[in-house]
Amino acid sequence: MHRSTRQGCRLLRRGPHGPLGLLAALALLSAISMTGLSQGFDQPGAFGEPGQTREFETVQSDERSSTGYFIHDQLIKIAIVGGLSVLALGVLVFRGFRYRRLLLLVPIGLVGFYLGGVLCPLSSVQNIFLKWHTGYMLLFLIPVIVALAVGRVFCGYVCPFGAMQELLHVRRWALRIPTTWRRSLGIIKYVILIYLTVRVIVTGTGILQGHTPFKALFEWGGTPLTVAVTGVFAGLSVALWRPFCRFFCPLGALLSMVSRFSLWRLEAGEDCISCGKCTATCPASACQGGRIQSADCFLCGECVGECPVSSLRFAPRWRKSPS
Repeated sequence: MHRSTRQGCRLLRRGPHGPLGLLAALALLSAISMTGLSQGFDQPGAFGEPGQTREFETVQSDERSSTGYFIHDQLIKIAIVGGLSVLALGVLVFRGFRYRRLLLLVPIGLVGFYLGGVLCPLSSVQNIFLKWHTGYMLLFLIPVIVALAVGRVFCGYVCPFGAMQELLHVRRWALRIPTTWRRSLGIIKYVILIYLTVRVIVTGTGILQGHTPFKALFEWGGTPLTVAVTGVFAGLSVALWRPFCRFFCPLGALLSMVSRFSLWRLEAGEDCISCGKCTATCPASACQGGRIQSADCFLCGECVGECPVSSLRFAPRWRKSPS
């Protein structure tokens, strides 16, 4: 192993004072500290309400006094999502992947049932245009900033919609999708992201609120259609690992693109023996012979646990990859 590799690994093993933990803590503290600097802005109308006017105009100063910058309990949402992100980074730093599936119950309970499914994938990518003048932007930036640091932490550790799918999955019944099909299906989430973004910019209104799988469950309600969508993806999740996340989630598509530029990445070192166990065990098909596709990796750590020589580790992106 090169000296630079050892140095990069040591950076990630310094515990909560290492660069990942420090970056996450600074991001969370910066978001919360803005409460003292923020002035009130206008409260947007109901999301997706028929005839809703555009939300892009600058709010006048005399309208700002009626409501606060943080609406809809956004401050507590920021605290919970940020705290869970820091906890997830701790799992990565200390390689505590064995506890990860148990920890998925926390975002299901807090972000899912308690907060009603915060950062709903179908709504969140539209809300950044509809609620840009509220604390929602701080909430949305947490998973983006963390993705720039180390990858899709929000998808793999904080998102309650993905957690529900993963906990419903039965490994012995798992179905593998052929590579060609998987790549074709993977394009769908980018198409959805582009469509929702263009539509909300043109119309100033959002659609499909509550249609994300399991949103109806977290809200203890919903329409027959949203309940049916939840049932369909619950059934698919038994045999397919995170089907909505991998093929249909627009927020996942955005974080996937951001993760391509993450500062740290999971990769195999020069001591890799090319046994193929990481490829066989990766539920997201993101690992190919020790080469991890950051855009598709959920950082679940399955490959790390299966590696017989402990070759897979986090390394800074600026370090030259082993040939």
